[in-house]
Amino acid sequence: MNNQKLDTNLIKNILQGDRTAQFRLFELTKEMLYSTCYRIISDEDEANDALQDSYVEIFQKLHTLKHPEALLGWMKTITVRKAIQQHKKKIHFEEIDERNLEPSEEFDAWFDAELLDQAIQSLPNGARSVFLIVSVEGYSHKESAQLLGISESTSKSQLNYAKTLLKKRITKLLQA
Repeated sequence: MNNQKLDTNLIKNILQGDRTAQFRLFELTKEMLYSTCYRIISDEDEANDALQDSYVEIFQKLHTLKHPEALLGWMKTITVRKAIQQHKKKIHFEEIDERNLEPSEEFDAWFDAELLDQAIQSLPNGARSVFLIVSVEGYSHKESAQLLGISESTSKSQLNYAKTLLKKRITKLLQA
């Protein structure tokens, strides 16, 4: 995605009701935003619904964007929130027995993105959601907690749980 393609003229044209400019913004960003939705939701239909809801809000609120250079981050934030909102009813957090978790150790194994994606998708919903929000999307534990309606300590323990499970699952997939 090239930020130069998302210039201020495109935003100005969208604000003036130019449907071609809206479609251009959609075409430039749909894959990135769909990927975000799908990683959080893990269901194509629900991800498409969340994506559609995201674009509705994006186009309705574009006039509130004060810094056009922040457009992509702003769109991604809306999309993450919509995906979480869409999926929140299905996100369950497992009780974690901290004594059974191994301390986070260095993980030195080569694996490709497909294997990593497979391992991430196999995580329990709650752990996967926290992992994606904090480790992939870059939100803080405080922001993650607010988005998911959980405590910061739950966000932290779910992230640790997710990392522990990922190490085990990737190791198992590599041995298969």
